[in-house]
Amino acid sequence: MTDPAPLRRPHHDGSALYVADPAPRPGQRVTVRVRVPHASGVTEVHLRQVTDGEPEFRPATRVASDDLESWWEAEVVCHNPVTGYRFVLSGETSGYQWLNGTGVHDRDVPDAADFRLVTHDPPPDWALDAVVYQVYPDRFARSAAAPPVTQVAPDWAIPAGWDDPVTAEPHLAGRQLFGGDLDGIAEHLDHLERLGVTTLYLTPFFPAGSSHRYDAATFDAVDPVLGGDEALRRLVRAAHERGLRVLGDLTTNHTGDRHEWFVAAQTDPAAPERDRYLYDETGDYVSWLGVPSLPKIDHESTSVAERLFDAPDATVRRWLAGPDGLDGWRVDVANMTGRWGAQDVNHEVARRMRRAVQETRADGLLIAEHCHDHSRDVDGDGWHGVMNYSGFTRPLWTWLRHPARPRASSARR
Repeated sequence: MTDPAPLRRPHHDGSALYVADPAPRPGQRVTVRVRVPHASGVTEVHLRQVTDGEPEFRPATRVASDDLESWWEAEVVCHNPVTGYRFVLSGETSGYQWLNGTGVHDRDVPDAADFRLVTHDPPPDWALDAVVYQVYPDRFARSAAAPPVTQVAPDWAIPAGWDDPVTAEPHLAGRQLFGGDLDGIAEHLDHLERLGVTTLYLTPFFPAGSSHRYDAATFDAVDPVLGGDEALRRLVRAAHERGLRVLGDLTTNHTGDRHEWFVAAQTDPAAPERDRYLYDETGDYVSWLGVPSLPKIDHESTSVAERLFDAPDATVRRWLAGPDGLDGWRVDVANMTGRWGAQDVNHEVARRMRRAVQETRADGLLIAEHCHDHSRDVDGDGWHGVMNYSGFTRPLWTWLRHPARPRASSARR
């Protein structure tokens, strides 16, 4: 039996049905709406917004009603770059209630989950309805002209036949090399278009010590195993000719232990690259989650900012530049970038990277991987958005594996 409770709950969200302009300008007044079922007992609605840190209230107006529900409107004044708001609901039978992003509450609650309007520049229009397809280059397709894997395999690799099974051994999985390349992806763009794909997201393409390449050995070249720099240009050019966009994948949190910066830092304690990494109280380098092959970048280093974001040939800018440049970046473990112990410059990193993207490609997109609650990290002036694991992936997993959900086998019976 369907739970009738949701039918009695007032509702508001960020969709066009409820927010007149999701990307307002500073100072703009934005009409917002809330749907109030009659069964909720609510007969009066106020908007509460926070301006310069202080709450203010204004009455909402009932603008439509039928046998089941009423619609109410009020205006949010976007005086600050980020404006939080919620609705205050009242009625003889309902009492006072507060509606924010987590639902209806019988008491006043902290502002953290309030709805928000942001006046910073919005994401590019093309990204709003993009259909994104993630490609792991080693295992997507081998081009017709690709040499045998055994001829191009680096010293770390275990060459595999294209039809070999993928190993489940954790210590071997990243070393198994099937030899997919960027020209192979370009030769299968017809397939992606038939699927309805509008944006291609490539996992890292830099030389590394693994097939996943999240342990980059340099940020200045495309892995020769994938076809090198020219293969990336050919792929992006072919995608752009079809109206497709292409995103790259960058590890701003760490490099690999084969990275030229790290090799220099370990070889010579006086090397200028040494300050690009973090070190603990014993003098040992810090690594991502304790994985020794992934030394963690120190984003308080001015030379890191210069090499990754600020210089004309910085990594972020170089691969976006020109007609055959990428259309944006996805940032690996962005939630941990610039954070270690007492250090937290994550928002500064996001803003620097956003500036580098926008100055190089006005319609470039910047997406952050965020593995849990991203609400404190997305104020609109840094990452355009996040890979929403907590808001989509994990709820979907929970729904799929819920014990009350029929399994395929029982459904067939």
